[in-house]
Amino acid sequence: MDRASPIGRILFAGGLAAIGCQDLIGADFVGELQPVSALVPWHPLWAWILGVLLIATCAGVVAGRRRAAVALAVLMSAWVVVLWVPSMLAHPTDGGRWTGAFEIASLTAGAWILAGAGRAGRIGFGLCLPAFGVLHFVYVAYVASVIPAWIPGHVFWAYATGVAHIAAGLAIASGVLARLAATLLAIMFGAWAVLLHVPRVAAHLHDRPEWTSLFVVVAMCGAAAIAAASLPGGRAGADRRPVAAR
Repeated sequence: MDRASPIGRILFAGGLAAIGCQDLIGADFVGELQPVSALVPWHPLWAWILGVLLIATCAGVVAGRRRAAVALAVLMSAWVVVLWVPSMLAHPTDGGRWTGAFEIASLTAGAWILAGAGRAGRIGFGLCLPAFGVLHFVYVAYVASVIPAWIPGHVFWAYATGVAHIAAGLAIASGVLARLAATLLAIMFGAWAVLLHVPRVAAHLHDRPEWTSLFVVVAMCGAAAIAAASLPGGRAGADRRPVAAR
C-alpha cells in the first residue's frame, strides 16, 4: 500500500467511512449510492452491516493495512456488481443512476490502487472519468444551477469541468501526463468541496443528500491523490521498497 500519500488515504477512506456512518445513523441505505430494492427484507440490518464493513475497512486503510485495502476493494467491487449493474440495466436512461454508478466504480478503482493493483486501478479510474464529462454536457443546465451565485459564467464552468473530466480520464488511462492530470483532478475536487459542497451543507444541515455529495467529492479527491502518488515520479513511485502484507 502507498504509505507515502497519507492525505489521499485519509480523504478517500474518510469520505467512504462517512457514507458508512450514514448507513448506521439512518438505519437504511444511502439511496443515491446504494440502490437496494425495496423488496429486499431487513433493510436496517443490511444497511448496518454495510456501514460497519465500510467503517472497519476504511479504518484499516487509514492505518496503512494492505489487507484492509484489499477487503475494501472486494467489498466495493461487489457493490458495483450486485447493486449497480442491475440498477443500470433496469434504468438505462436515468442520469442520476449513471452518476451514482460511475462514482462508486471510480472509487472502487481507487481502492484497487491501494490494494496493489496500481496499473489496472488507474486505468479503471481513468476510464470512469469521461462519463462525468458527458453527464456535464447532457445536464449542463443542472450543473450550472448548483455553481455558487458569486462565481460568474456558470454555463462556461459547467462545460469546462466536463472537459476537464474527459481530459483527465484520458490522460490517466493512457499514461500520458497522467500524474499531472491526477494531481489537477485532485485539486479540482478539493476546490469543489470547499467552494460548493461545504456551503451547501452549511445551508442545508438536515439534508442528507447534501452531506452525501460532500462525502463523495472528498473521497474522489482522495482517490485522485492516490492515483497521482502511485504514478512514476510521485512519492509512491519513488519508494519501490516492498510493503509486507499486514
